[in-house]
Amino acid sequence: MRRTTAILVLALSILLLAPGRPWRARRRAGVRPNHILTERVLPADWPSEPRTPARIDHARFARALHELCGFMPPGRDERWATWITQYAQEFDVDPFLIGALVHRQSRCLPDAENVEGPGLGLTQIHREMYAEQLRDGVLRYRVIENDRWVERERRVDRFPFAGPRLLMAEPNIYFAAAILAMWKDQHETLDGEFDQQAHRHWVSHFLWGDAVRSDWEEERVFADRRRLLEYYGAHQGMAPLRVRGVEMGCPLDGCPRVVLSWLGAEREGGAREHRGIDVDSLPGEPVRAIADGLVTFAGVDLPGHRSHVQVARAEEYERYGRRDLGAGGRYVCIRHGRGEGDDASLRSCSMHLETVEVRYGDRVTRGQRIGTVGRTGMQRSAAHLHLEMYTGERLEDASELLSGLLLGRPPEDPRARR
Repeated sequence: MRRTTAILVLALSILLLAPGRPWRARRRAGVRPNHILTERVLPADWPSEPRTPARIDHARFARALHELCGFMPPGRDERWATWITQYAQEFDVDPFLIGALVHRQSRCLPDAENVEGPGLGLTQIHREMYAEQLRDGVLRYRVIENDRWVERERRVDRFPFAGPRLLMAEPNIYFAAAILAMWKDQHETLDGEFDQQAHRHWVSHFLWGDAVRSDWEEERVFADRRRLLEYYGAHQGMAPLRVRGVEMGCPLDGCPRVVLSWLGAEREGGAREHRGIDVDSLPGEPVRAIADGLVTFAGVDLPGHRSHVQVARAEEYERYGRRDLGAGGRYVCIRHGRGEGDDASLRSCSMHLETVEVRYGDRVTRGQRIGTVGRTGMQRSAAHLHLEMYTGERLEDASELLSGLLLGRPPEDPRARR
């Protein structure tokens, strides 16, 4: 009997002192990784992210947040800017990262629920994932320090951690900052204790939990962070490329951006080939002229013999029903001048636009807003920018011409396999 008891005590002691993690994996249930998109860009392909300014100007941050979110009722941008910068400082996290999460997770809707999986409010906090460790106004978690498990605590008692409060802007921002601080402190431990998909930043744990299953979601958050920094004025964006004698820049803000689909990809079950590239983007994002030039087309694509119709004024686009549009939808083409060594001029076409903000004959400059991202002309796909480039009438691969500003590996590229 004594021997049995001793063995049980020894076994229990071994379990208690074992180096394994002392909790069950936290997981944001209901979210599945998109393995195809995960393979588009590897973590090593990304350049370093721009730094956060040492000091934040409140008015500039509010204006930048307003530009990222789009429409906001009067005063909302200033209130949110106050809460984001205040709680970012209190918990020592990046305010531009919080702002990016606010936009990416909820599209800046404070009462949003379950946007792309379980979640509440502006940053889509999955309350159930944190319920066990955030109680009585204290956030408790563990890290490995000097080869030992150490418990850490943070006071987070400004608001109750409850569903109705998370659907309010200030409490959601407050808890997002606190939870981000926990992941920032804990991520090295997690990356050593759990099998992970390769990722660049601890914000992936905010999106997935203890085990990161894809870095794709993280990259989308960073696209919004770069946009916010550009609107604030702390980041000038990526330098333009010189393509055949023409300076060319990003078709979207926050570059580099990711190519989703390439030139020549099958469409309609192989009935036709993709005539351009698709660039990941959200509805309503500004679309920019990639270079100085002359607008040679601003209108709609229609099926049949009247396939391309110029539209003179913005209000006239509503004459053409969305279901009646051809595959290009509403679109703009710009001639960018003759490139060095070429017999014909370079031309770009931006398609599937929601709004068109230029007209035939307009002169535009690189970076000028020409419209917004939409899904006109599409049947099933999510909103994105379709970009075509030509030399004369010869179709070019925009992903190659704008390489660096646009990132992504074609599916057949063996290097894309992890």
